[in-house]
Amino acid sequence: MTVANLALDNSPAAQIRSRPCPNCLLCETAGVRLYNDLRDRLFGVPGEWHFKQCANPECGLIWLDPMPFEEDIGNAYINYFTHEASGPAAQPPSSLTRRTANVFRSAYQAYRFNYIERARKPLGWLLALPILLSRIECDGLDIPLRYLAVSQKGRMLDVGCGDGSVVKLARDLGWRAEGVDFDPEAVATARRKGLAVQTGSLSAQHYPDESFDLVLLSHVIEHVHNPLATVAEIHRVLRPGGTLVITTPNAAGWGHRHFRACWVNLDPPRHLQLFNGRTLSMIAAHAGFTKINVSSTLRITSFTFTISRFIRRSGRGNTPPPTSLWTLVYGRAATAAGLLMRMSNALAGDELLLEARK
Repeated sequence: MTVANLALDNSPAAQIRSRPCPNCLLCETAGVRLYNDLRDRLFGVPGEWHFKQCANPECGLIWLDPMPFEEDIGNAYINYFTHEASGPAAQPPSSLTRRTANVFRSAYQAYRFNYIERARKPLGWLLALPILLSRIECDGLDIPLRYLAVSQKGRMLDVGCGDGSVVKLARDLGWRAEGVDFDPEAVATARRKGLAVQTGSLSAQHYPDESFDLVLLSHVIEHVHNPLATVAEIHRVLRPGGTLVITTPNAAGWGHRHFRACWVNLDPPRHLQLFNGRTLSMIAAHAGFTKINVSSTLRITSFTFTISRFIRRSGRGNTPPPTSLWTLVYGRAATAAGLLMRMSNALAGDELLLEARK
């Protein structure tokens, strides 16, 4: 067992204990060392962390070795972004450029999903046209709305819901929407919005079998110690014909190949496992899902390239990302390049998207 100290007082509450984790969770093949002595570049958790990769060419899962104890991992989230204020007061001051961009984005979403009156107006279609033609913002505007703005709605669960923004969107669109998150501060923020959000793990909620029609798991599976058990629990609480949607960083995507150890989505010690398309499919199949589709998105490409470049140059991250004209152009150029790559390889994007039906 190793210990990473989080404060000068060396108290037990200021430590993250860890245990050896030499073998792959999915196929039990021994891992080979991929990166050594990485530090937390985003939120300053002290300690050095190491990643291994499964040596099985049919797998390729990446994981932390040693692995933080589940009882201690909360100490890695003390300064995490879900603790920040949310809502209008927390947003940067509005500008004419930002307001104009939001008009175009709203028009695109209205046209694409036909869920508000503006979608049926010719002007709305014209405003949507620039985004429809460029395509580089479509993934970010489509997900998760494409799963929520449907004619047949039911009960939805957002696992790892944070401050509840997606739960609120789903409720506003007519779903019976609920959320669960292990972060009590994020849950408190969601509850202040009047949302049905619970604290703790999914399994601790003891939902009855076949409770939900849709379960979302957005950038959560890489944080959990046992993703196999988590997805199996989702399979249990989904109704027959229900849908699971998982998004997670793509360890086989362009961003990781380009930045290697400086890739922001390594994010030690919070990201415990990192997936490629094959390993994400393996988890869903192991849980009992049979109708599984894995693709990639460009939603996080701008963030990934902007912050990873900052890490490469300075050794630390910067969240939120800088807002200079150069960083905006750089992020959009990376997204456009990713769009071209994805034309020949559906899994080239920086984020994996798994859709599975029970």
